[in-house]
Amino acid sequence: MAFHPCFSGFQCAKLSLPLDYFNDSYPGHTVSIAITKLPAVVPVDDPRYGGPILLNPGGPGGAGAAFALDTAESIQAVVDSSLHPEHASIDARYFDIIGFDPRGIGWTEPAAQCMPDQPSAWSWNLRETNEGLIGSSDAALGRLWSMTHAFGASCKLAEEYQSGPDIKQYMSTASVARDMLEITERHAEYVAKEVARTAGNLCSTTYIPGESKLQYWGFSYGTQLGSTFASMFPQRVGRVILDGVVSSYDYQHSFGNGSLTDTEKAIRSFYSFCYHAGPDTCPLATTNSSIADIEQRSQKIINSLYHNPFPIVSPEGPDFLTWSDLKLFMFSSVYQPRILFPMLAYILSAIEAGGGPIIDQLVDAYHYTHIYSCAANASSPLDFLDGVVPMTAILCSDGISQSAMTKAEFTEYWQVLDTIAPTGGSFWSMLRMRCASWKIRANYRFKGPFGGNTSHPVLFISSTADPVTPLRGGRYMHNLFPGSSHLVSDHAGHCSISSPDPCLMGHVRAYFQSGELPVQGTVCVPPASAFSLNSTDPKSPFYDPELGSENVVALEERDIGSEEWRLRDAGLRLQRDVVRSGQFGFNMPGGEKGRAVMNLAVDLRW
Repeated sequence: MAFHPCFSGFQCAKLSLPLDYFNDSYPGHTVSIAITKLPAVVPVDDPRYGGPILLNPGGPGGAGAAFALDTAESIQAVVDSSLHPEHASIDARYFDIIGFDPRGIGWTEPAAQCMPDQPSAWSWNLRETNEGLIGSSDAALGRLWSMTHAFGASCKLAEEYQSGPDIKQYMSTASVARDMLEITERHAEYVAKEVARTAGNLCSTTYIPGESKLQYWGFSYGTQLGSTFASMFPQRVGRVILDGVVSSYDYQHSFGNGSLTDTEKAIRSFYSFCYHAGPDTCPLATTNSSIADIEQRSQKIINSLYHNPFPIVSPEGPDFLTWSDLKLFMFSSVYQPRILFPMLAYILSAIEAGGGPIIDQLVDAYHYTHIYSCAANASSPLDFLDGVVPMTAILCSDGISQSAMTKAEFTEYWQVLDTIAPTGGSFWSMLRMRCASWKIRANYRFKGPFGGNTSHPVLFISSTADPVTPLRGGRYMHNLFPGSSHLVSDHAGHCSISSPDPCLMGHVRAYFQSGELPVQGTVCVPPASAFSLNSTDPKSPFYDPELGSENVVALEERDIGSEEWRLRDAGLRLQRDVVRSGQFGFNMPGGEKGRAVMNLAVDLRW
């Protein structure tokens, strides 16, 4: 492994690894894994050097190398010792932060693709987006079913015409987990050589093959990747945080019904937020409205666009907002409620009023999603990313094959999912439709069993109202790994970074600094606000008796000390940077609008 300076303070590398670890179907063929690293603030020969922490932003299909460029500094601020190295003891730890693009994704080569070029792929995704959600018309399901099946069959046909191996057969989560082991191993060898070079002793190093352990912080699908690694290589697990926990059972069924069991709880928290924030913050509320009134008003506004999209007149050109747009925006909002709920309220209110400045800003944010553009000097590093093919190739190869599913069976599945989660069911069910149409299977996939006794206990983190990785998933996976800990935060949103309070971030830092685990059953309750759920309070509509009350950590702002305030600020910077990265959202047609809205909300807030 050889690093070179890049991106103002980062180091970059390309690591050549075997295409097929498990069957050696193409001997000598390799993949070139793109890696970005923010080096630790201490040199590698400093006893306080903590080694690398690998990241994965989720997906599947998320580009970790670009994710690290956007978030590594704020992640370091969370996981590193709070003290500057000049003032820190020998026990303090300072870490490298490493992002890598998994096989077929981002800057890693070869890239997974089905279309002959990027404009063709972009155009097809736009056509699919413009069909709207399933349920947006009586023809939408049939059109989307035909489109996805044409796409899947065409991608398979293109593979058959290709000479040599197709990367889409070698992108399983098991293969990426094996890559992570190799990255960890090669980096340990690199560090040992650097220490020897610094000491002027190039003839011997302290590197011992097979002893390095993975340090990792994985979000969303990144938890499935981490669970796979821990199940395949339990004795190579170091300090591993799995944040926003995917149930391996749900994942193997195309992120099935169980993924959305808390979605509507998260949506209800929007109406609760409006009620408690009042009309000064939420224009959907009045001085005497109830939570039910706000819900009814919101749904009436959304449903008003079903047959009559909202027309927009602009000097930049005409546009319109559809029922599907609003449904997707509402689903996106529960990923980051503290950032998006206020803006959602103003957008709904502006539609009801017939327009307003927030609509103009939203249209500006949506503008690029339906106008193809590319950098004149090819310097825009992320515009080329097409997350649809990687996501489909990984998800549909890892799980139980859905290729025999009929249109009638899918319709029944969609209706069940839409009943469980009316806000997100139509969008989420498209994952199963894609897998029903996908014809390419991985050369190797890990079939389980998931779980095991790891060399260091894993820390799982869940929130009480996560829209796509519900609390039940965290409980399920925690029980598969003896000795692990499950930290719960009482908030709505996806992963810990949707409410980065000092309790949560403090446990993350303590775990990476010393390996300390939260007491089993710990529930972090953020300082009281209009966003509060109060899930440990029997009087709350969000009450969950399974949380218990023994290890509840309820913080009030008046009780937060200066160090906790600094940690909270570091968490908020991380939240901002994660959203801006664009790697934390939907990797499907229509998802780019959700990412555009998130970035607009961040810009308005910061």
